[in-house]
Amino acid sequence: MKFESHPDVPLIEHIKEVYENSKKFMYADNEDILYCLEIAAKSHDFGKYTTHFQKRLYNKAYRNVLADHSYISAVFGGYVATNKLGEDSYLPLVIYSVIVHHHGNLKDIKNKLPKNKKDIRNLEIEIEDINKQLDDMQENKEFILKDMKKINLEKEFSDFLNYRPIEKTLFHLRKLYSSMSNEELFYKHQLIYSALIDGDKISASKTQLNDVSNINYDDLLDLYNEKFPKVEGFSSIRREVFESIQKNIEKNYNERLFYITAPTGTGKTLAGFYSARKLSEYHGNRKIIYALPFTSIIDQNYNEIYKLYENLNDFHENSSEYLIKHHSLTEYDYKSKDNNYDLDQSKLLTESWHSSIIITTFVQFFESILGGRNKMLKKLHSIKGSIIILDELQSIDIKYWRLIDYLLKKIAIELDCRVITMTATKPVILQESIELLDNYEKYFKMLNRVELEYNDYQVTLKEFTEDFMDDLEEDKSYLIICNTIGQSLKIYKEIKDLDREVIYLSTNIIPKERKLRIDTIKKSMKYKPIVISTQVVEAGVDLDFDYVIRDLAPLDSIIQAAGRCNRNNMSEGKVKVVKMINEKEELFGKYIYGSILLNITRDILQDKTIKESDFLKLIENYFKEVYQKKNTDDIFSEYKSAMDALDFETIIGFSVIANRPNYIDVFFQIDEESVELLERYKEIKNIKDYKEKYKKLLKITPEMREYMISLPDKFIGEFDIDNYNKIITMPFEDKKRVYDNNTGFKRDDIGGYIFM
Repeated sequence: MKFESHPDVPLIEHIKEVYENSKKFMYADNEDILYCLEIAAKSHDFGKYTTHFQKRLYNKAYRNVLADHSYISAVFGGYVATNKLGEDSYLPLVIYSVIVHHHGNLKDIKNKLPKNKKDIRNLEIEIEDINKQLDDMQENKEFILKDMKKINLEKEFSDFLNYRPIEKTLFHLRKLYSSMSNEELFYKHQLIYSALIDGDKISASKTQLNDVSNINYDDLLDLYNEKFPKVEGFSSIRREVFESIQKNIEKNYNERLFYITAPTGTGKTLAGFYSARKLSEYHGNRKIIYALPFTSIIDQNYNEIYKLYENLNDFHENSSEYLIKHHSLTEYDYKSKDNNYDLDQSKLLTESWHSSIIITTFVQFFESILGGRNKMLKKLHSIKGSIIILDELQSIDIKYWRLIDYLLKKIAIELDCRVITMTATKPVILQESIELLDNYEKYFKMLNRVELEYNDYQVTLKEFTEDFMDDLEEDKSYLIICNTIGQSLKIYKEIKDLDREVIYLSTNIIPKERKLRIDTIKKSMKYKPIVISTQVVEAGVDLDFDYVIRDLAPLDSIIQAAGRCNRNNMSEGKVKVVKMINEKEELFGKYIYGSILLNITRDILQDKTIKESDFLKLIENYFKEVYQKKNTDDIFSEYKSAMDALDFETIIGFSVIANRPNYIDVFFQIDEESVELLERYKEIKNIKDYKEKYKKLLKITPEMREYMISLPDKFIGEFDIDNYNKIITMPFEDKKRVYDNNTGFKRDDIGGYIFM
């Protein structure tokens, strides 16, 4: 009898390859984890040794439940682990869990365990099915035994087949679950699961794993010196910041938690990256993971690092082994000189972060270190041992700060990570970190690029636009940052006819156009434009205005907005904070941030003018007060308890961004390219061959997202719903009615306050 894992792939070869792959992902520093991983890898497809599975392999219509393999494999893995690790070890429960869930997301472990230590009636059908599967294996025992000998499990297989210790194993696993109290089990579980599922997918896709590429720190430093020669003036401050950070990494490389606190525009991006590279070299050339809050600044920072590397001889043909970016709009094209990877293989390597440097989002990072989704967790093993840069961590909702603090300290120890947090607005988090910029306060005091003015009186949108046009200076550029899209559209409508360039920017415009709009703004700066935007412009977007006007927001957002003013210290910039109200005389900011943060900000600013040199002290006071008044304990307690109990039903709901259940994604056909794109998409959806359809959808999806806007579902009546192709669209012939080239989706006559 011939047993296969996939068409034309011998099952035993797949099992051995999964073990070898997963072992590569987990460098040997924890014998428990490595031993568990070995048992899990060798047991995970045990259930494929039935004639039922072999029939399904070549006939997808074969629906016999006896062809399912995860549950019997998990019970077998739990049995093997108990024999090898002893009845006092909790690790058999971990092995059982990772195997039973290795083809899906993590769920409550006790779902397929006895309800209590004495009653197993809830599993009578499952146990009967396992016995039938073992009866089937009995018919081919000699063939299977030969394979089991190749992975040293022949005794365990024979005993499991002959004595059928199914109920005994399940009772034991239930006992372990009921008495579990080991805080260290969570990351052992997650690492084994991560390495197993990634090793399994890599093997199934026949993807060859190459070593990642790197460049030593000194050679990288030469590239920096070529790009940024020593000069006088403001650039000399950037050089001083850079050198101070590098020296302090040399002194403190044995620490685990670091801070870089520096004003915006002082070169934190590259200074932090170089410090991470130096730290990586001290610890054996470890992976660097650079996480940021928004996809727009990921592209920007990726390009900045890419430019450093692009003169290397083998970089262009081998770029992905040096550097990849990974976010929701990523186009999968993994470049390696040794292999020509297809789209599916490129996706696997990108999503498992198989590179020296990964530029990614907070969502990808945090939902990997605390999550239950298969897609997110397959890269957790890549986080193990890495150097992590977290840029603008304060952008995460304060309610999560205590939890984030706990998670980062935990992975620093249990996953052997080093964490560098970079910010211009130091949050109350990771207080034990080593500050890498000596006397960082002095750089805030040295910089008086902007002056911030706040007047505590309310203005309607009409009053604001009238005052703005009355005070407008012809030789100055302006950035107006609003809290809601509706607010920003009304302001744009009032001032768009001024005799100068007025540009609109928000997520009301399709992503493709937003990127072009930012480039347009940069090119038009010499003509002193007026830009009306939302918070989308605040973090990391490299724009430099003479005046910034910010609707009242939390203080950290205001400081971020100030970072778009006089960024390069060319003249004295002005930042004005105003209190705009709607027709109900309510603050627009209240709909986004609530009242607590706005009230604390108003109390701190107190009708005064503030120099940039005072920003740091203000923001530190702000974060301390907010941290005291915002409840961070409940969320921390909920998720810590879930981690300790391996409660994945709770954990899988974790996200650092707000869930928006009442939003819909709409595809806007605004040009010929989008019309053709939608037609291609529909043709792909009609392809009968699943694998071919999947690969083509994989390629077209990032292109489709460039034309999509997320909108409240109350607007659904404005669009066509294609239930067959599962897409909501704006037809091209509706463009004049629904979409404006300057401002995007037309929502002027519909109420509501939409963020970003």
